[in-house]
Amino acid sequence: MGGVGIGIYQLIFPVYSLCVVLTTSGLPLAISKVVAKHEGKNVIKNCLGFTCLIALLLSTILFISSGALAKLQGEQKIAICYAILSPSIIVVSASSVFKGYFQGRRQFVPSALSNIIEQFIKFVVGLILTLILIKQSVILAIIGAVVAIDVSEVVSFLVLVCFYRNKPVQNDKNLSISALFKDILPIMLTNVILPLAMFADSLLVVNLLGMNFSKQTAVAMYGIETGAVSSLINLPTIFSFAIASVLMPMLAGKGNDFNKTHTLSVAIKIVLTITVPCVICFVFIPNRIIDVLYAGRFVFEDFDGMILAYRLLAISAFGIVFLTLNQLFSSALQAQEKRLTTIRNLLVAVTFKFIIEIVFLQTKEVNIFALTIANVVCYATSMLLNEMSLKKSLCMLVDFAFISKLLLCNVLMFLTLLGTLYAGTSAWVTLAGLMLAGIVYLGSLSLTKIFTRRDLAMIKYKIKWLKFSCVAIILLEVEIMNKSECVDEVFDKTGLTKKDCKLCLDAILDVIKDALSNGESVTLSNFGKFKVNNVKAKSMYSFKTGATYVAKARKTPCFKASDNLKQIVK
Repeated sequence: MGGVGIGIYQLIFPVYSLCVVLTTSGLPLAISKVVAKHEGKNVIKNCLGFTCLIALLLSTILFISSGALAKLQGEQKIAICYAILSPSIIVVSASSVFKGYFQGRRQFVPSALSNIIEQFIKFVVGLILTLILIKQSVILAIIGAVVAIDVSEVVSFLVLVCFYRNKPVQNDKNLSISALFKDILPIMLTNVILPLAMFADSLLVVNLLGMNFSKQTAVAMYGIETGAVSSLINLPTIFSFAIASVLMPMLAGKGNDFNKTHTLSVAIKIVLTITVPCVICFVFIPNRIIDVLYAGRFVFEDFDGMILAYRLLAISAFGIVFLTLNQLFSSALQAQEKRLTTIRNLLVAVTFKFIIEIVFLQTKEVNIFALTIANVVCYATSMLLNEMSLKKSLCMLVDFAFISKLLLCNVLMFLTLLGTLYAGTSAWVTLAGLMLAGIVYLGSLSLTKIFTRRDLAMIKYKIKWLKFSCVAIILLEVEIMNKSECVDEVFDKTGLTKKDCKLCLDAILDVIKDALSNGESVTLSNFGKFKVNNVKAKSMYSFKTGATYVAKARKTPCFKASDNLKQIVK
């Protein structure tokens, strides 16, 4: 659709996103927290009607006011797009309730599958309709993309309903509306702030840029920043949002504070492992990435859109780490019942964002870069304030060994990427370089054992969906647990001091050794039996010397696993 088409589309999407957020803002996270906290009590009945009622009201308002809203944004032709999108608001709100229910029960397959199907249909149907309709006009192509959103949301909702019908509710007890919304409303308010800021941007940015540029140029600049660049920036943040969704019920559920801190620490490590290489690629080779995806599409008479996209991507990349960590810290605060803290911190960050935009968007030399810088400052401010409120610094949550290994892996990846890119400037060379660098990165993560055994155990048994990703398959290699790691596991499960855990483990081992040395057996119920086997003397053949010798009779300790242990290992 080009820069202008993307710019017009990005005028529509923040409004639609705002309406969706007003009805669903943080609803999956909030419901998952309530389900985990109240041990699976049914919240579907109390949420579905209320949410859909608000969605119906907003959908009607959007449909009726579509013409006035399009006129306010300066693009009267997009009014029909708002009318087409209005029914999706109801469908998305209903889907969010089911997603939160499944997340609270730690059943992530329904939400994951519905999201994959939704994105696939949105991409395929949107691409087909856009390619067909772009030949007639840009507006028709945008309408095609909007219709694809409607279709994808309906199919995603039907997938969730099918899963819900096949998974009957257990412990179906009514939870009072007041108790339910005591947990839900703060999370909803937190998640509505950024979409409101995006909506304000759609009204503010183009008008402020129009003071120094033509309307078409201002829309094109806005489209490149919010469409082409932001789409790339949002890719790695999808993983952090998914991890935050898993994190909420885990931190809100039962368990000691040490285990919850370790859970947050592992989540941060996973996010940094994913986002840091993305930041490096976006900062150092933005031109190669933009050329592969948007070669020659941002060419205008007033300015070079490709160079603008390069620079915007390089600056926006710094916000990836801030945004992803902010999502995790925000989830941790909400799980700790600090309901108003995240709202206050985000409002402060958004205030800084608008001050920067209002002051610098009017400056011709800064222009659209003010929006990018304002977003990075907003994410960084919110992250730092949430970190301070959490009273756990990154230095406490992430150890030096992890940071050093992560830096080493990224250096190796970057050197591989640079070496490959020297072979040429074509898109195929760039893609080959990124793939080879990715392989080197994953291999170096595995060789350096960047995650400890305790980290891997948490990933494997608590964030189970990560086992199916390529990264986890490489990282979840078999290791041998040593004594100190065994003490750490006992420490995690009991809450005793590490000294006491070590004394207990040593005492148990001494008891078993003393019993075996006296020829006695030790049977541990549902675990197994330690015993001594008597091996008779027998003739043996030495392959080294070719001679025959007699091996003396001896006693050897052995262990026989119980049927229960065999079944668990199996």
